Amino acid sequence: MRKHTHGWLALAAGLALLLIAVSGCGNSKPKAASTVSPTSKVVTTTVYSKALGIDWNYDVYLPAGYNPTASKRYPVVYMMHGLYGNHRNLLERFNSQQMLDGIIHRANQRAIVVFIDGFNSFYINAKGGMQMETAIMKDLIPTINKTYKVSTARQDHALGGISMGGYGAARLALKYPDYFSKAVLVSPAVWYDLPADNIFRKSLHAFTDGHTNWSDKVYNSVFPTHYLSAESKNVQFYVESTSSDTTVPIKDVTRFVKAVKANGNSVKFVKDSGDNHNWTYWTKAMPKGYQWVIDQFKVGK
Repeated sequence: MRKHTHGWLALAAGLALLLIAVSGCGNSKPKAASTVSPTSKVVTTTVYSKALGIDWNYDVYLPAGYNPTASKRYPVVYMMHGLYGNHRNLLERFNSQQMLDGIIHRANQRAIVVFIDGFNSFYINAKGGMQMETAIMKDLIPTINKTYKVSTARQDHALGGISMGGYGAARLALKYPDYFSKAVLVSPAVWYDLPADNIFRKSLHAFTDGHTNWSDKVYNSVFPTHYLSAESKNVQFYVESTSSDTTVPIKDVTRFVKAVKANGNSVKFVKDSGDNHNWTYWTKAMPKGYQWVIDQFKVGK
């Protein structure tokens, strides 16, 4: 008798579960998997650069809530590392992802951030060498625009960088003001008078004329202020450096800022003290630069 009772109980439980499953189906459809990321992420990938002739590394920061299938588009910042660095520097030597997460959350303004591998190019087209400027403008930016939900509005395009990257951001922003509207420069390597015995003259080849490693004539011909004009005066700048910098003297940075202001550009210049041209300083300075550019994206929206 006990065996029969157990059999009936099992059958009843089975029928109950079947009824629950059937009633739950109804006319409802299974929910599609969400494409929205609840947290930010950094994607490391490559693009084949015709200008460089290589598979070129870069990283992309995608903010929390980024949805690749939605119509919403985002501002973009192209970040550039300094000498002897690579595309991972600003993510590993200090935590740009964490910095951006906090700033974007507080400001409620999302943005895409691209970290470029510039080698030791100074982000220019070198004579007989790397065509980095062309690679950025003709290979990388079109790829980013096609792959990610980037805003088409000029006011949503910015550049930034430290040291050599600050030089590159200044130069490209002023040279291409039809595309870029903002630039963040931290300890920008804007030398006006580099001593003849400086190690950079001997070890770098970005400004070669084909005969010497460093040609002052080439250097001066592509210096960022060379592109100051009525068209480029609409580019906004955030510049930060320290008065105790022994690599790029503050007098050079100050002279650069004065020249840009004289062109009519809006410049926020922050001059610190007690630090040097190093990661300890940049770790403290860069969040302010990120904060400034994210806040600027909000203006007028």
